[in-house]
Amino acid sequence: SLTVAMEATGHYWMACFSYLSAAGYTVIVINPVHVKAVRKLKNFSGVKNDRIDSLLIAETLRIGEYDPTQLATDEIQSLKALTRYRQGLSEQIAQTKTKVICLMDSYFPEYANLFSNMFGAASVALMSKSPIPAEIAQMKMPALTRLLSSASHGRHSQKKAEEVKAAAKTSVGIRLGEQTASFEIKEYLSLISYLGKKVDRADKQIEVMLEAIEPLVLTIPGVSVVTGAQIVAEIGDIGRFKNGASVVKYAGLNSGVNQSGTFEATSFPITKTGSPYLRRAIWLAAEGARKFDPKLQAFYEKKRSEGKGHRVAVTAVARKLCHVIYAVLRDQMPYDPS
Repeated sequence: SLTVAMEATGHYWMACFSYLSAAGYTVIVINPVHVKAVRKLKNFSGVKNDRIDSLLIAETLRIGEYDPTQLATDEIQSLKALTRYRQGLSEQIAQTKTKVICLMDSYFPEYANLFSNMFGAASVALMSKSPIPAEIAQMKMPALTRLLSSASHGRHSQKKAEEVKAAAKTSVGIRLGEQTASFEIKEYLSLISYLGKKVDRADKQIEVMLEAIEPLVLTIPGVSVVTGAQIVAEIGDIGRFKNGASVVKYAGLNSGVNQSGTFEATSFPITKTGSPYLRRAIWLAAEGARKFDPKLQAFYEKKRSEGKGHRVAVTAVARKLCHVIYAVLRDQMPYDPS
């Protein structure tokens, strides 16, 4: 049989992998970081064509810088695609919200202080109808009061309506292009609502799939359905990993090393060479775990007392969480803090 090695770049490689595997070839996917290292070793930096790339991939294969590659099961691959799709939707929502905030800061800079959450129900209801100060100033007080009261289920009353109206009348925001800005804000809010419904549908599907594939991950404090599903999907077969440290490395949460002779750096950032999706999911889970798990909370506080910043301390918790995740998936047992 013929062994085929290819660099894991682009989205086409999985289709190529499937086709060649079905044809009876032994296929190995090589990390492009390793190929890049060999390129520098062979002094081919700045030189790139198909012939050179093929030689470098073959040389990487000869050196042995690769791990056996297997396709995920249909269930895992489906869950991975769904969780990444869901993450993409969330990122779109965040980007669109940023656009709304920028427009509101320009045309109604006082608005940010009127509501604790600009994207809360009452605020969104108002912006969807009249986001610009001139529009709000023209609204009748009873109508404005009813709008805010209805959207907030009675939490906001005439007092809030008067506060909003007063701010609108004295706003120092931009006056040029108000009509277009109002249209844009309303359209962005409509898009956010549309994407939010897609996220809700994806969440329901993710919950069903995770329950069927690996519900034990939810026994770990701080791991939600969404983060748990992404962790399970990105890790795949836990048998691929030797230990928890391998999961740490795969997630790119391992610290770099800077040492020469008697010198050794005391602080070095994480490598970030692993799966960005897995790294993000585990970090978010660690943010929750350090609040709900007494041992991880104590570990987080210890790091903070050593002078570590919040993000550094949470990253340290994330590394510990990798070992917990590995043990739960390997042993197929619920998480036991003891």
